[in-house]
Amino acid sequence: MRLNKNIKATLLSSAILITGSYTSTVLAHDYVGSLGTIAGASATDLLRVDCFSDVGAASQSPTHQLFFQINDGTAAGGKLSASAAVYTPGFGKATTVTDPTGGDGAASPSKTLTVIGADQQDNQFFITINHSATGAKSYTLGYHCQDASGQHTGTSLPLTVLQNN
Repeated sequence: MRLNKNIKATLLSSAILITGSYTSTVLAHDYVGSLGTIAGASATDLLRVDCFSDVGAASQSPTHQLFFQINDGTAAGGKLSASAAVYTPGFGKATTVTDPTGGDGAASPSKTLTVIGADQQDNQFFITINHSATGAKSYTLGYHCQDASGQHTGTSLPLTVLQNN
């Protein structure tokens, strides 16, 4: 009978840990993807993140910026980079970040792409993922829509995959 209680406690603890780790993954706005070998070094994934005002988000302020970083899960295949771009009428802007060491478990430094001008409401950010050499790559893209103080605004979950190489 005592063994049954220990098993129940262990199962309950495991379920709580699994649920907690799943929840943190969802809140982190992570996208897990890969670049294949068919397109070679020119393989590129194209993704779209929609940012919007959301009464359920940490901030109801307009979207001011996109925070993003890339974690290269593979040592081979050259350097992995993520570039983000935003276009609002009369204005376009882009920035790039590269994971300096693939396969080490550490993500690249983070970058923010700021929306400038009066159109700081609903915005679409486009992100390309590419690598510098032939070889399969796996990656995790972390992304967040934020207001001017860095608080979360509405963020599309999941993001939209426009091209998957």
